[in-house]
Formats: sequence, structure tokens, C-alpha cells
Amino acid sequence: MQRRPTADIRLRTPPKVRTRNVTWEQFKRAIAPTLESNGAWFFRGQRDSKWRLQTSLHRTTIVRNIPELKRYFEVVVPKVHDALEAWTGKAWNYSHPLGLAELLAFLQHNGFPTPLLDWSLSPYVAAYFAYEGINHFAPQSDRVSIYSFHATAWQGCFRQATDVGDPTPHVSILTPRMVGNHKLALQQGCFTWSNLPDVETHIRLNEAREQRFLTKYNLPTSERPRVMAELKLMGITAVNLMPSVESVCKKALEDLIGLAPIEKGT
Repeated sequence: MQRRPTADIRLRTPPKVRTRNVTWEQFKRAIAPTLESNGAWFFRGQRDSKWRLQTSLHRTTIVRNIPELKRYFEVVVPKVHDALEAWTGKAWNYSHPLGLAELLAFLQHNGFPTPLLDWSLSPYVAAYFAYEGINHFAPQSDRVSIYSFHATAWQGCFRQATDVGDPTPHVSILTPRMVGNHKLALQQGCFTWSNLPDVETHIRLNEAREQRFLTKYNLPTSERPRVMAELKLMGITAVNLMPSVESVCKKALEDLIGLAPIEKGT
């Protein structure tokens, strides 16, 4: 039986984030059991371990509460859809949940703020995005983070929202069709969507001692050369994940850097 998640995250003290400080080799061993889970686990990489899980929309001032999120769907989404349709010649049926999901996924992968959080079914793709954003010559942080999320277990325990007007606080799984969004296919992409500014705290508050959904792995930034070289051998590069001229240039830079030690942060 599914249950409603904790309705107000202010009712309890946010739990301490469950993190593991690991090396790249330790990370690979830790996630090995999930590789045969047939998509039960989602993974997300972030270049700074101090960042929490927050959607691109909630990092802006466009939406600061649930009523403003409703306005986002009623006013902002139709406007950006019309602009996209004029440019791409493609229309999305955003009045239908499936069409809206596809539109939001397209927007997310093309730089427009949405209430979606990007994940991948591959821990290695997540590792790429954690390390790719690090400036090799002036690293912004000492550690990157890679999250693992037991999405199937979460989905089985908590009611998943499909109505954008539903004010109940939630984190819901979203797996839109990949048609017209090749990046989603190449990155083995999947999403959560939420009406909350802090996805991580909401998930933590709905965990129990005997049932955990989220683990955060912090890895040293200094391992970037080794990780990127290994991912390259797996075929995980900018060109393969996000084909474009810009990605060709990114890969050329990675090839140039090779195994050169990363600079110390200042």
C-alpha cells in the first residue's frame, strides 16, 4: 500500500545526510550490486559535494512556492512552447501529462529551468557529469558527489504525482518517451520532478532506519584525470552523450589533458 509522504518538511528536524567518502575504486565496488537491478536505481553526479539536490527551476527566483509553480505551468510553459514550436516545427500536447513530460524533458536538456532533476540509469554517466564540470586547471571544489537513488522502492512506497496542480509536497518519478530527444537516449536519462525546493531533505525525512532510498558518495576531485580516462575507454565522452561541435571541442580538450595531474584548488 502506497502512503503519502511527509506533508511538511518543517515538522521534523532534517536528518543528517547519509554520505560515504570514497575513492573511485571504492565507488565502483559499492555500486556494483545495482548494475543488475534492471533500472531500479537512478544516479546523479554533481561537481560540488556541498550542493544539495535541487531542480534548476528552484535554483531561480521564478518559483519560490507551490502557487508560483502553478503559474509556471499555466503561463511560462505555454510561452516557451510557442517559441520552441516556431523554431523546431514540433508541437507538444502539454495539456496531457505525457506530452507535458516530454516537453519538460526537452526543455531540461536544452537549458531551460524546469522542476525536473536529471538522473541516469548508469552510474558511469553520472560520474561523467560529476567530473566533467570540474575546471581541471582551477577546480572549484575538493570533492564531487554521485547520488544513488532506489527509485523503484520509492515509487512503490509513495504516491506519485501526475497533476501539476496538486499542492501535496512530493518527489515523483518521471520517465518520458525519448522521441525527439536523442540526448535522453544517449545519457540513459530519467527524471524526478518535484514541487519542493529541497528534494534531498524530503527524501531523507521519508526514510526509515530499515528503509533507505538515497546514498551520497563523495569522491576526490583529484581523481578526475583517471576517472575521465577510464570513462573515455567506456565510450562515455561529451561527443557520445551530447553530440555537437561544442562537444567535439570538449573531447579534444580532454584528450589534450590526458592524465595530467589536476591543479590544486586555491
